[in-house]
Amino acid sequence: MRILSRWSTAATLSLSLTAVVLAQAPVLDVKMGLWEVSSTVNIGGQMPGVDMSKMTPEQKAQVEAAMKSMMGAHTNTQKSCVTREKFNRESFMMENGPGMTCKQTITTNTKSALDAKVACTGEHPMTMQMHIDALSQTTFKGTIKSTNTEQGKTMTVDGTMAGKWLSADCGDVK
Repeated sequence: MRILSRWSTAATLSLSLTAVVLAQAPVLDVKMGLWEVSSTVNIGGQMPGVDMSKMTPEQKAQVEAAMKSMMGAHTNTQKSCVTREKFNRESFMMENGPGMTCKQTITTNTKSALDAKVACTGEHPMTMQMHIDALSQTTFKGTIKSTNTEQGKTMTVDGTMAGKWLSADCGDVK
């Protein structure tokens, strides 16, 4: 079940605006404060194998069902508080996970667009390409393509996201 959690986390982080080690702060011209981000991810390929040899038939069926449910398209909407401090820091988009070291190369960093490539090595190797367009100070859209290879199996994550600014005050949202 730990592997399922790691892969789920990797897919989620691939589309999180608060999750990719940046060599420089993004200069996108967007307002700080409370944002609502809707994302759709399509997970394809193969999940890494899980040693099910010591599992009961019920446990095995549960793990197989969980793996199957993770594949395909999933939509999520969440609120996030974007502060100048978070936006400017080097870990604007993704923290290195346990056993991973990530390096990002930014190819475009303007007030209206951000393009980056990420390569993570270690326990869970991953590559990702990201593009974000700031359509205005209060809206953005983006795409992410990610590939994770582990135990000879490759999983892909293709996603889109759209964000809209809600207010300068984040309230209880961190």
